[in-house]
Order: sequence, then structure tokens, then C-alpha cells
Amino acid sequence: MREQKGTIMGWTKQQQRAIDERGKSLLVSAAAGSGKTAVMVERITRMITEENYSIDEMLIVTFTNAAASEMREKIRRAMKGKARENPDMRRQLDLLPRANISTFHAFAMEVIRRFFYLTDLEPSFRILDEDRSTILREEALDELLDACYEEGDPDFLRFMDRYSGEKDDDSVRSILKDVYSQIQALPDPFGTLEEKIGELSLGEGYRNTEAMLLLREGVEAELRRARDLTRKAREILLEEGLNGLAGKLDGPLAALENSAGEKGDHWADAARSACAMKWDQMRAKKDESEGWNLVKNQVQPMLKNAKDRLKKIREQFFAEEPEQMFRELTAVSGQARVLGKLLRRFDTIFRDKKNERSMLDFNDIEHFCLDILSDPEAADYYRKKFRAVFIDEYQDTSVLQEAIIGTFCRPDNLFMVGDIKQSIYKFRLAEPEIFRRKYQEYAAGENAPGAVCGKIDLNRNFRSKPGILDCVNRIFRPIMEGYDERAMLYAGIPYEGAYNYAPRLCLVDQSSAEEADEEIRRMKKDALEALEVCRLIRENVGKPYYDTKAGEVKTLRYRDIVVLMRSVVSHAQEYRDIMKEQGIPLYLDDNLGFFDRIEVSVFMNLLRIVDNRYRDVPFLSVLRSDIFGFTVDELAAIRKAHPEGSYVEAFMEQARESARCRSVLERLDRWRSLALALPLPDFVWRLLQESGCYMMAGAMPEGELRQANLRILAERAGQFTRDGQSSLFGFIRYIDTVKQRMIHTGQAKLLGENDDVVRLMTIHKSKGLEFPMVIVAGMGSRLRYSGSGGKVNFHKDIGLGLSLEDPSRHFSRRTLTQSIISMKVRQEEVEENIRILYVALTRARDLLFMTGVVKDAAEFLDKKQAGDTSDLTYLGLLQDLPETEVVPEEKLRAPDLAWRAGDPDRDETLFLPDEPRCSPEEAARRLEYRYPFMDARRVRSKYSVSALNQSARAAESGDTGEEPAVRSIHFTTPNFMSGVRRLTYAERGTIYHGIMERIDFVRAEKEGLPYLKNAASAMVSDGIFRQEEIDSVDPGKILRFFETPVGRRAADAAARGRLWREQTFNLRMTRDGEDTIVQGIIDCYFEEADGFVLLDYKTNWIDRKKPLEEEENRLRETYRTQVETYRKALEQGFGLPVHEAGLYLFSAGVYVQI
Repeated sequence: MREQKGTIMGWTKQQQRAIDERGKSLLVSAAAGSGKTAVMVERITRMITEENYSIDEMLIVTFTNAAASEMREKIRRAMKGKARENPDMRRQLDLLPRANISTFHAFAMEVIRRFFYLTDLEPSFRILDEDRSTILREEALDELLDACYEEGDPDFLRFMDRYSGEKDDDSVRSILKDVYSQIQALPDPFGTLEEKIGELSLGEGYRNTEAMLLLREGVEAELRRARDLTRKAREILLEEGLNGLAGKLDGPLAALENSAGEKGDHWADAARSACAMKWDQMRAKKDESEGWNLVKNQVQPMLKNAKDRLKKIREQFFAEEPEQMFRELTAVSGQARVLGKLLRRFDTIFRDKKNERSMLDFNDIEHFCLDILSDPEAADYYRKKFRAVFIDEYQDTSVLQEAIIGTFCRPDNLFMVGDIKQSIYKFRLAEPEIFRRKYQEYAAGENAPGAVCGKIDLNRNFRSKPGILDCVNRIFRPIMEGYDERAMLYAGIPYEGAYNYAPRLCLVDQSSAEEADEEIRRMKKDALEALEVCRLIRENVGKPYYDTKAGEVKTLRYRDIVVLMRSVVSHAQEYRDIMKEQGIPLYLDDNLGFFDRIEVSVFMNLLRIVDNRYRDVPFLSVLRSDIFGFTVDELAAIRKAHPEGSYVEAFMEQARESARCRSVLERLDRWRSLALALPLPDFVWRLLQESGCYMMAGAMPEGELRQANLRILAERAGQFTRDGQSSLFGFIRYIDTVKQRMIHTGQAKLLGENDDVVRLMTIHKSKGLEFPMVIVAGMGSRLRYSGSGGKVNFHKDIGLGLSLEDPSRHFSRRTLTQSIISMKVRQEEVEENIRILYVALTRARDLLFMTGVVKDAAEFLDKKQAGDTSDLTYLGLLQDLPETEVVPEEKLRAPDLAWRAGDPDRDETLFLPDEPRCSPEEAARRLEYRYPFMDARRVRSKYSVSALNQSARAAESGDTGEEPAVRSIHFTTPNFMSGVRRLTYAERGTIYHGIMERIDFVRAEKEGLPYLKNAASAMVSDGIFRQEEIDSVDPGKILRFFETPVGRRAADAAARGRLWREQTFNLRMTRDGEDTIVQGIIDCYFEEADGFVLLDYKTNWIDRKKPLEEEENRLRETYRTQVETYRKALEQGFGLPVHEAGLYLFSAGVYVQI
């Protein structure tokens, strides 16, 4: 459920300040559920209504297209609410569709298009999608390495000898891709890289680099943690009166205190000393042995944790003298320079490949934008254009995006909203440190005289019940950096009623396995946790909860529940199977399983053997499928009869004797001929139909979803063709690469907002959403820590780390830079994992559960009591546990579900009773029967909407429309005989409809004729229309649609993802007292705040000699029945409120409301 922030009791003091404060740049630190979007929208609308700002003088940047659409819609609603009192607001509403409310990438595209002449780009450039970009990147790597091997440069060969694998170059390819992707997020990628490579050869000068500053910060942080653990252990001993044992910790604690307090240049010596100190053994004397036995399970894990931290620091940073470590950095600097050259060459090859295709990837867009804005003319244009700049989700800004904004924003016109506690996109190179530094800078400078900056904390939560907020604060205060009184969550909507459920941690205890039944004992960890999740769902569905925003008690339904996990992919099948078995409806947004779907896999195998039948595995897969329907026994018999050669050869031998096998080969030959003759998208779609794959997919369970997946595959063929390629072999290779590289290919989504199902999704996808009940699963799963392993790694602040390698001696050692990167990355990953958990827990409104599986719950709880955080799981991160329930495995036994369909023990055989033979009289009565409803034969069982419309018009004129009218017949010379083939009005109308179905409304409205002409050309290339058909269309008429208010509204809806086209329907209606089905297709409808708008396109000829109003009335009456039928279909069939409906006339460029 999309979050709906409210301010039920009015704006808070801090919200009001964020809305009203002017004359300075503001950073708003907005905690989860604090109403940040509502505050931003209110600030924007007040600036427009009260301060003479215009919406086109504002830049409003978000991080997703969906967020941009949602922001635009919220601003539109706010403006519309004030339009009656402020007439100028209507003009602002007209400007809104063109306002700069977009993602960073969309804004960068706008900059590139406006200042195109400052670049060397081709005018017809297109954007590379992720999968094509990945494939081009792989091709560029192939070319790079092939060329380098052919040249045989000794430096390159030495580099490969040291850093590639024994059998292949995959490790070097990974190094190149990883470093390249990281530097591309920097404003000056290769300038920064060269600077960091240069630092490696500084020798003693390396002490003054940023890397050494970060080393000091990291070591001091670890020493403080070791000190705090030691201090806590000593306090426990003293509380028990164990003064002798406590005294053994005095020396280590003093050394740690000294090292933590060292501020001068001798910090490294103090740290080295603390890490090397000796610890007395914790052996109790006789008089303290009893007390020691009581607390040692608490104290020993703390001291072990402290010693392990010190040992790790010693091994990483103090095992060698600094001079030796600096010499090692100098030794690898030559290899670093080779890597730098390889990256530059790779960049050149990759860019050339993109330029050949007139394409840009997303990194290119931002870099071109920054290059343009570095020109004073462009920067000055936007500095003057934008009086106010708003950035949403500022915590996810990258270094490059920050540089872009910095080129034109003024010191006093920036409004940034975000929450560093919810920065969870480090893998997309988001940089939370930007937010942290800006917060500190603004906090320090906001009270200075003439300050032009300020920071505001929004920490009132209007989403969650107080009990959930208390739980979140208790969990994160000890583990999240900076989680102080300003960062804590406070209830924005007080609630002290009966439905304040306490959050709960549910630990599945595997130590009780002996008491569980055999099936439970055999289950894997994932399956056990899935059963626990099912138990919680069953216990809570139907439970009452108080919806504070609606102000009423509701009953919890499946759709109110979400299960959140760090990663879904590896757990998806387990949860899908167990929830199905338990009778719980589940929607799983499974993005990486597309190519493993049976319908996609079988059809891809069919394409493979059409292209080249000599592939045994795909060949057998297709034979075994329903396309040809061979059984295992039949396939085995063919192999038995022809044991020599490949299976395909055996099958071809069998075809000499078997008509069935011969038929298979003939069909494959025919399809191969079609593949050579037809455009690729046409062939793929035709093969789907002729092979029966599409029809069979529809007949399987989840048939609609399976067919939608096959349509996605067909669309990919079209995309592949548009990228300038057309062969079937190339398409198969392209799909194989996408699958191999695990490039995101989401399955079709057929879930509706109101479907009563439990959602299972990643925590990342839940960001920005809220649910009445949240189950955070996988708390006991191991967290992801890369540790920056491998021989080469990179960090933007530290530089390039290479291991010291000597293959002749089989010698390999991490260098100082690598160790600093490893420590820093580990720290960043721990912090991000904590933030991810924060996002998960703050999605809950009313009920919150956390689940995890542990080997021994009692042992785990003892360690937690001792402050042990060494466990690399979310459970390990927690220091203060919420209310905890230990769930023994035997409790997970499923309830009796014998009622479920498909129970193998259920006998569902149906028996029909024997019927006696009828008498001769009864037989005669049946034979002489006359159908009593003869009149109803005149009413068809199914009508098209156009036929219904014609019938209604005929009825008005006294013609029933049911009997054919006698008309005079006039024969004309056919066009094919006259040598001319002119398209009919109906055919032209079909083409207009087809174009409107396929074009991007947002781009058409913003880019105009250039986009429309390119889109039309692409439709010809894709085989959708012939050139002569496109030539019959006037693109100016289509453009005029987007220049009308209704066209702009449609484009705005499309930007929000709330526009639908070519929607088929079947509507039951009563006609002449009989039920009938009306079938039709709705051209277009879109959603606005107060309902849906229905559009029907018309290309009818308009009599120019008559007043336009008269012609509009004629068409209004002509198509009234048709449009009203469409309205009924939407309102009755789909349950959608239609508040406006009308015709758009392409011939006149006008909208006729009905």
C-alpha cells in the first residue's frame, strides 16, 4: 500500500517551519512516516499561491519515475483545491504537465536536448536499456582483451599473469567492470583514478593522504568498541563483587583508554601498543569462583569480542612497519597504471560501440549533463530559470548528481529532504556521506550572522502505533550511529486504545527438533521459517485493528500483510510452495525467474532448434513438451532403435519410417523458412501462435500470467530489432547473455491493488510503502558482507587497492590500501544493513513481527544478554531485543487442511445414476417439442459496441436494423484495376488507433514531432505497419492531440502510470428482454483525482461548410450509445468511476465531451 502521510492534527512546529522558512537553503532530515512529501507539496503550493512563484520556475527532483508521477499528482491536487480561490492557479495547472518534476536522469536529458549544440552527440540518439548496455560492455571487453593479447605488450601480460585466473580471464573482466562502474559515479572518473594511482608511489608522503585519515578513524572506532566491551565486562565483575577478576582488566582498559584519547601524531604508536598488549587469564581464585561461574557466560563473550577486534587490527595494520607497507604500495603502482590504461581503452571501445548505434547509457546522460552545465552559458540559464530547487530522497544522491546540482543552484534556493537512516542504495552508488556532511555543515552554520543555510528535523511519525515506535527506538539507539533524541521517532498520532499490539520477535528453535514430527525434522531452515510465517498469518488474519487515519476499527485481511526479506530470490520457491500448501494466497514479485518459467524455457528451446536443430537437449525438450507431445517411452524407443550418433540424428533416421517424426521435421523446416522470410518480431509472434505455445500457456494454471510472459519475450524481439539487429541466431544469443548475466527481467505483473493476497517482497521494494501488518523474515540469515575481497578493489575516497603478487613464488599479500578499503567497506556495509533493517521495521502501521531460525534459542539469548554482536545476521546486530517468543519446531505442524483441493486422499469420483429407458409416448413428446422462445432468436448472443451503436441509431429512425435493407448497388472500378491503392477511411482510422496505442504519451507531449516521426519509422521497421500506411497519417494531427488540455491530461496520467489503452471487455446487458454479451475495445482511459476519463478516438470526416458546433452535436449523438456502453463497461465491469467521457476528433483537432 502506498503510504499516505497525514497531518491529522495540523502541522507540527517543525513541519510548519519547513513549509514557511525562506531566504536560505534548507536540509530537512525527515524520519520515516514524518510527512515529508506532504510538507514539500505544501511548501511548493504556498510559494505559488502566496509568493508569486510559478511552477515552471521550480526544479523538483525525485529518484524514481513513480515518485515523480506521484509528486506531480499531489501537487496537482493541492493546486486544484486552491484554484477556486486563486484564479491564477488555473494557469499553473496548465503549466504543470511541462514542469520540471522528474528524476535526475530525466532532468539531465532535458539539459542535453536544450543545449544539444554544446555536445558532439547525434541528434537521433537513443537510450540503452540495462540488458543491451551489459551486452555491449561484454563485447567491448572481448575486443579490448583480444587486442591487448595480440599486441603482446609485456606490461599487460605481467598484469594478466598476476591478476587473472589460472583457466580464464574472468577475474580481470570482473575487476575492469567493477572499477569502471564505480568511477563512472564520479564527476571526473579518470582524473580521480589517475590521482589515486599517483598516491601509491608517494612513499612516506602516503601518510598525508585521505586514505590514512580514514584508516585512523576506522582504527579508533574499533579501539573504542573494544574499550566499551572491556569496560562493560569490568562493571559486571565489580557488581558481583569480583574485585580480583575486575583488577585483571585494569591494565587493558587503561591502554585502550589511552589509545582512544590520543589526538596527536602518535596515535598509531598508541594503537599498536593497545593491540599488542598481554591480557591476564581470567581464572578466579577460590573465594571468587562461585560468583565467576554466575557471570562468566556474560563476561567471556565480551572479552573475546574485544580481543578479536584488537587482533584483527594488529594483523591488518600493525604486522609490518609503515615504511615496508609504503614500499609495497610503490611496488604495485606500476600494475595500477596498467589497469588505468586498460580502463581508458575499454571506455573508448565501449563509447565507440554506443556511438555507432547513436546510443547513450544512464551514466553517459549524467556525464553529458555535467559537461554541458560546466559551460557558463548553460549554468547561467538554469540559475536564472529556477528560483527554487527541491531534491527529494536526498540521502540517495550520488557524488555526480551532487556535482550537477552544484553547477547552477544558488546558496539560498535549495530545499533538500531525506533521511540518512533510510539510505539503502549503496549498490546504486548512492552516497549517504553527502547527507551526513551537509547536515553537519548546516547545523554548524545555521546560527551564524547572515546564514543562508539551515537544517530541520522532522521526527513525528504519522504512520505507526506508539508501541512499534518504541520498539524501533529501543532497537536502533544502541546500534545506529547518530540515533539520538533528534533522530528518534515520536508518535504523531496518539493512540491508547485496545488495539495497540506489541511487536514480537519469533525465534524458531531447532534444538527442539527431537520432539517434532519426521516431516518437520527433515525441513530446511527456509522451510521452517516459512511455516512460522504462515502460522503468524493464520493467527492474525481476521484480527481487529484500529486504522488511525480512517478513524475506524477494521479487520485484518491477507492484503494488509506483507512479508519482507533482505533477498527474495533464493527463498521464493520455498515460500511459494509452502504458502500454497497452507492455503494462503501469495503474490511474489519474483524478478529473476523469468527465463526459468516453463513457458519461456520451452519456447526458447523451440527457437533454438528452429535456428539449429542439431542441439540434443533443446530438441528433446521440445519433443517432450505439448508442442509435439512425445512421451518418455516413445523418445527412449527412438534411441533404442538408433543407438549411434546424436539424438537428433537418431530422430532423423526414425523419420524415414515414421510419419509422425517426419511431420515434426517438416514443421521445423517450414518455421525455419519463415524465420528467414519474416521480420523477427513477426516471426516470433507467428511461431507462438502456430506452435500452440501461446494457447497452451493460457490453458495451464496461471495461464494469463504465462501468456503475458510470452508477450514480454515477443516484445524483447521487437526491442532487439529496433537496436539494429534482426537475426534469429543473434536474438537467441542476446537472450542467453541476458540470462547468463542475470540481468533484471521481471515477469509480467497481473496483481491488482485490491487483490486479497499476502505480498512477499524485498525490503528495498517496500521503501515508501506501509502496511497494517509487517513480518520481517530472515532475521537469522547471514548478512551480505563483501569484505572487498579479491586481488583488486576500489573506493572513491581511498583509491585503488592491488594485492602484491609474485606468481613465480606463489606469493600473494594484501597491501595497506586494500586493508583500508576492506575496513571502510565493511563499516559501510554494516551501517547499510542496519539502515535496511530500519526501513523494514518502519513499514509497519499496526502489527510488527520479526522471525528467525536459530540452532539453540537458549544459547542465543544468553549470548545476547552478554552483549555478543559477533553473529553475522540481523539477529546478531540487535543489542536490545523486543518481546521474544521461542517457537519450538513441533509447534509448526500444519493444521488439518484436508479440505484443500487436490488432497490425494480425497475420493472425488462422481457416479451417475442409471436412467430407465423412456416409453414410446415420452419419446414422441420429446421429438415433437417446439422451442417456446422463437422470438428471442432475433437477439444475438453477442454484439460488438459498434453494431449496438448502429442498431440504436436505426431504432431512432424507425429501422429495427435486424433485417437487411434493400439498397441500390453501384459498381466502381477496383483500385487494383486502376493501378491505385488508396487506403479507406476505416483503414486510416485503424492506423491512427494503432499509433496511439503504441506511442509514449509522455515523450510525445514533451518532444513533439521529432519523437512521433521516429516512433512511426520504428513501427515500420518492426513490421507493425507498411510505409504506405504510415505515409497516409498526418503526424501533425496526432501532435495536436497533445496540445489540447485533454491530451496534456492524458500525458500527465501516463507519466504517473495511470493511463490504459486498448482495453478489451465483455459486458452482459439486457436487450429486448434477453441477456446478451456486448464486446468491445476501449481506446483510452486514464485516472485523475476525482475519477476516470474515457476517450474514444474518431477520424470521421467533418463537413467544413457547417458550423463546427453543429458537427460536434451530430457526432455526439451518433456515438452517444457507444460511449455510454464504454462507460458502463468501466463502471460495472471494472468498478471504475468515470467522471468524464468524450470523443477526440483527429480531423478537427477537438475534444467533444459526452
